[in-house]
Amino acid sequence: MYITDLTHFLDKSGAIGPVKGPARAMAQFHVDVVAHASDTTGHALAAPRCFKCKKSAVEAVRAHDDAIVWACPACRTDGRISNWQGSLWDLSDRPRARG
Repeated sequence: MYITDLTHFLDKSGAIGPVKGPARAMAQFHVDVVAHASDTTGHALAAPRCFKCKKSAVEAVRAHDDAIVWACPACRTDGRISNWQGSLWDLSDRPRARG
């Protein structure tokens, strides 16, 4: 299981810190998971593909303690993301779409 504190991937302004390479790819994956799991509008962003196997979109939900828990159904890689609240990818306060 990957245990991630999202702030470890962010710079002082709150943007993704790593500029390139594997660290950038891992950071991008985590912020995409946060955006997907925190969107409560009913029009959630598509779940990102697993960074490890790239075969399947991950399943991600908010846990009872507000961490985001994700898992890949194809390769069973999983993780937990904390300290995502208030980040640029926290979409939990986004207004619901009227329909």
